[in-house]
Amino acid sequence: MTNTLNKNFSTIVLKKFLPAFSSNLVISKSIDRQLLKGEINPSTGSSIQFKRPHQYVTERTTDGDVTGTTKNQLTSATATGAIGNYITVRVEYSQLEQAVELNQLDEILAPIGQKMANEVDSECAQRMNDNAALISGLPDQAIGQWSDVASGSVFLKDLGVTGKNFAALDPWSTKDLADAQGGLSNGSDSLVDKAWEEAQISSNFGGLKGLMSNGLHSFTSGTEAGVGGVTLGATPIVTYSALKDTYQVTVALTGLTATTGTVNVGDMLQFDATTLLNQQNKSSLFNGGVSIPFTGTVITGGTADGSGDLTVVISGAPIFDASNPQYNTVSRAITSGDAVTILGTASTIYKPSLFYNEMAFGLGSVELPKLHSIDSSVVNAEGFSIRVHKYSDGDANKQMVRFDLLPSFCVFNPFMMGKLYGRV
Repeated sequence: MTNTLNKNFSTIVLKKFLPAFSSNLVISKSIDRQLLKGEINPSTGSSIQFKRPHQYVTERTTDGDVTGTTKNQLTSATATGAIGNYITVRVEYSQLEQAVELNQLDEILAPIGQKMANEVDSECAQRMNDNAALISGLPDQAIGQWSDVASGSVFLKDLGVTGKNFAALDPWSTKDLADAQGGLSNGSDSLVDKAWEEAQISSNFGGLKGLMSNGLHSFTSGTEAGVGGVTLGATPIVTYSALKDTYQVTVALTGLTATTGTVNVGDMLQFDATTLLNQQNKSSLFNGGVSIPFTGTVITGGTADGSGDLTVVISGAPIFDASNPQYNTVSRAITSGDAVTILGTASTIYKPSLFYNEMAFGLGSVELPKLHSIDSSVVNAEGFSIRVHKYSDGDANKQMVRFDLLPSFCVFNPFMMGKLYGRV
């Protein structure tokens, strides 16, 4: 067979690479994706700003006279996206040449596309897990029934979140759910048939689409999880202007075990006296007559000092602003002395599934420039910019090919995603 790789390098390699890359994306395909052109490039820096949408409040009057009432205040806010590290795979050019001769190019390129796709998905999952403000279920309870999954969708709908909702589930959870589907009706194209014949969970069950992901991440809870006696040591500023750009809040905790008590990244703090609000009509959320408290995930933790005090940052903004009530996320301001529950059990490894809305998290791909070399090509497809670059390693006396992707990640709204556990 005549080797044509030298003549049609870009066409041949990219045509074979893209299907393998795209077919292995799971979480990345269910969130907002943007190809970042012009406003950002590899030398721009480590972050990029995305504009958050404005929100408004309505006024109700008997005669339509709004004289003297407060108008909506339009305050610009941004969400900061973090530019990640390059994802690169290198392979010797001679291997690709041989693969073409043996008609095995698919076998060489498929693992490359799979590996790069898994890297993107895994980082998305980790950043979503670290920044999710919501929690459904109990950390020590495994997902074992469909109502556990459906509760995530119900939570988002009660919050007033619109659009498509998803659940990224650990493969072992999907096995348990397949067992649970045994009680559903059989028949042509039934849920239980799909579960067993295709070894997958049912899509669009309970108002969301379930995805199986092996990219979910674990974390170890701190020694103070589930201990009790922790309170807020100071009253943080929770106005919209203070929290609008990060949707994060710094809180001072007191009552921890002096010098040894730890609160770890991934721990969730619950503020029982402060209730979450529906983001549209601003009504308080209740589940079975019990209010749903504000929660947030610790993104910077640490160890308590000699007085049992520790300052941490959590993802999730408890906004309570009398001047901008349209942006309020909670029923009252969190205040010094409020009880704080650190959810879970001390020093325990957790690997939560995720529930989220399609607009909770964004994935950007920086458009990469072609490099001066023997052959350098860039393809932009499905919101990704992938560069294939053929070059020489003179010192090693080898010709090489490298595949590059530069992702960017952005938390649009931590109240649109959460950790998903089972229920008793």
